[in-house]
Parts: sequence; C-alpha cells; structure tokens
Amino acid sequence: MPPGQSFAGYAGSEPSQKKIKELSTPRRGPRQPGVADLTGLVGSLRLVGDEFGEAAGEVRSALEWAEVRALAADGVSKSEIARRLGINWRTVAKLVEAVEPPRYSRAPAGSMLDPLEPVLRELIERFEDIKAPRVTEILRDEHGYAGSVDLVRKRLAQLRPRPERAAQRTGYRPGQVLQVDWGEMPTRPRIAGRERRVYTLVFSLPFSGAATAHFSFDMTIESFLEGHVRAFEWLGGVPRECVYDNLRSAVARRERVDGREVVHWNARFSQLRGHYAFHAHACTPETPREKGSVEGAVRYLKTGFWPARRFGDLVELDAVYAAWRDRVALPRRHATGRHVVAERLAHEREQLRPLPPIGFDAAGRRSSRVPADGYLKFGRCFYRAPESLIHQRVELRWDRDRVWIDHHGQTVAAYQRTYQEGLWLPAPRMRPEPPPVAELIPLPGPQVVPPALSDYAELCA
Repeated sequence: MPPGQSFAGYAGSEPSQKKIKELSTPRRGPRQPGVADLTGLVGSLRLVGDEFGEAAGEVRSALEWAEVRALAADGVSKSEIARRLGINWRTVAKLVEAVEPPRYSRAPAGSMLDPLEPVLRELIERFEDIKAPRVTEILRDEHGYAGSVDLVRKRLAQLRPRPERAAQRTGYRPGQVLQVDWGEMPTRPRIAGRERRVYTLVFSLPFSGAATAHFSFDMTIESFLEGHVRAFEWLGGVPRECVYDNLRSAVARRERVDGREVVHWNARFSQLRGHYAFHAHACTPETPREKGSVEGAVRYLKTGFWPARRFGDLVELDAVYAAWRDRVALPRRHATGRHVVAERLAHEREQLRPLPPIGFDAAGRRSSRVPADGYLKFGRCFYRAPESLIHQRVELRWDRDRVWIDHHGQTVAAYQRTYQEGLWLPAPRMRPEPPPVAELIPLPGPQVVPPALSDYAELCA
C-alpha cells in the first residue's frame, strides 16, 4: 500500500459521498428500526439503540472501526475523522475507545417452554430419572403443550446437566498395567462356507505402546481365558495389574454396598487371576478414556492391519497378524511418546513377573454320556468317541482350534475343530451296496427248424 493510503482511500483526499453510502448501507432490504441486520459488507451490522451512533439502525462496520483507529493513531482529530468519513463525531469517539470491532448479540427470542419451566423443575425434583417422552406427554395432557419432544429433551439437558469428570493423563511404570478389551472387525470374511463375524481380544501395554491380539468367532469365556494365556506367553511374563471395561467375561455384576461400589468377578476369571497372581481393575461404566491405550490399539488394528487381508481360517489369520505385528507394529515410532515401541517392550518384558511353572487350562469342558452311535454334538458338528465307551460318561473338551474327548483323565480321541456346520468327524461308514445281479449263463440246445408253408398246404389237402 502506498504511503499515506488508508483503507477507505487516501488520508489527504476527501472520500466521495457515494463510497460512504456504499460503506454504510446494507445491500438489500429496507432498514427496520430496532431489528438486527447482518446483510451488507463483511463485518457490518446494524446496532439497536445508540451504542455507536445517534440513530437506531445506524450501520457501523469493522472496516470503519479500523479506519477510525488508524486515523486517530496518525494524530487526526475526531472532528476531522468525522468530516472525512461522514459519520457523527460521537460515534468516532466511541470507535476510538473501543478495543474490539462492533459486535452484535441477538436477544433470546424465547421459547414456548419458558412458561412451563416451573413445571419441568418440579417434575425433575420429584422424579430424577424421568425421560423426555414422558415429560412431553404430561405437558401435552395437563398444560396444552404443542411442541416437539426434541425441544423438551434439550430443555431437560439444560435443567439437569450431567456431571462431567475432569480427565487426567496417567503415567505408567514398565510392566505395571495391561489393558484388555474386545473389538469386532469392521468386515465379515467368508470362512467355512459363510460370512462370519471376527472378534479380537486386544492386550495393550501403556508404557511401551506394544499390543497383541487373539482372534475368535465368539466372545465366550473360553476365548477370553485362552486369549490371556496366549498373551502372557507372548509377553514372557505377567503384569502387575489388568484393566477391563466391565466385560461380562470378567465382571459378573456391580452393586453398591454401604455407599461404595463392589465388583463381583466371574468365577472362572478369578481362577485365572489366582493362577497368574495379578490384580484386576474394572473401569467406570461408560468411561472408555480410563483405558485409552487399548482403545487406540483396537483402532490401530482395525485401520492398520485388517483392510485387504486374505486368510482361510483363524490359524492362518494368527500367522498373518504375527508377521505384521513383528514387522510393522513393533518397530514403529509411537505417535505420542515418540519412542520406538520394540525398544521399550524389551525393557518392559524385563520388569514383568515370571510365568507360573504350570500352564493355565483355559479349555472348555462338558460332561456327556456317549450315545449308541458314539457321536457327541458340539458347535453344530459331531465328534466320535471310541466304540468301547458307548453308554459311558466322558468329558468333552475344546478350545478355539481343537476338540478332544477325555475319559478318566486320559485323552481317547482328538480332532481339529471345524466351524462348518453339519459335519461328522470322522465321517459315518456308508451303508454297503447290495451285491450285483449275476449274469445269465447260456445253455446249449438243439436247433429246431420250423417246417415250410408248403408242408402245411400238403397236409391240409
């Protein structure tokens, strides 16, 4: 900008009345005294009353405010500024003193619920958990309310706000905490003849940012326990504490006793805790930020690993994931801590508690009597016990990949678990075909030559 030039023209020149009119007049619509108007130039507004001008409805823009302050800083008198810009000198004085450009704040228009607010407060006081649909019904039946449920819901949110808990970032020591959570993969691959949901139990170490996962077709207690066993084996140790998000596999129920909340743990999960000797903590319901490390690990698994993967079964999926984890996830630099995950994981493994000498038996079990045909049903498939155990009681055992049958503590039959419905393992013996029909054996006989017709004519004569 050349020296001496200002926003509205040159400091030494008189602005034309046409430019001043364009600057201070809205582009469309007549002025209505006492009504706000945001049309016109960018940053302009119509003021109600005499805040920056004498007459109601006078337009003052952010551009005029800047120009007035710039001229005042140059030493131009207020009267000269008013003469150059064609505005009242009182308005010039107020614009010079204003530290911010003129702003408009619209007065609240009011709501049809304003007269009914005492009724709403009384209902909230008497019934703390009353919902918006029921409140709307009461207002319509008893007070003639004609508005929507959404309007009532918004007003109840204002009158009955939820208490917000302040978040605090938590630091962790190596080997101190392992966060655990279930996740469902975003797509359903076709495995064993049909599309299936694939679930993953993710284990994340907040100190290093390392994570591992266990995949399954269900979220049963057996898959939950087996995932822990595999995760501890991969880590080579046990952390001091595991954090859960009120999973039914871990938390049986919660209740308040004498003003404090008591968590009742699942019985089989308690056996796992006792075997590996670690503490367990259940997060506050509906508060995922208490285990943000595993929440981020689940998102990273869904976006960084899962898309465009090919596999035929869960065993192959485990191999594909392990290769990706060791090649991509662990050598990466952590997005928040800016450290190499594998380096911290190596240090964290040194701080873990040692594994117990005997492994934990996470497999499921069911006592069954062997039927006459010897086949035991499990997971919509059939697995055969030895014929010598017909009508005897055996124990059917299973995990994610295997099914086996125990009798008096000894394994008498073992199979690879199948997820294809209606299979019999081993296949039943086919009914034998009937013997083929024997071929007819031709017997030799005399050759008989029939007499000629002429012989019959002679006989008749």
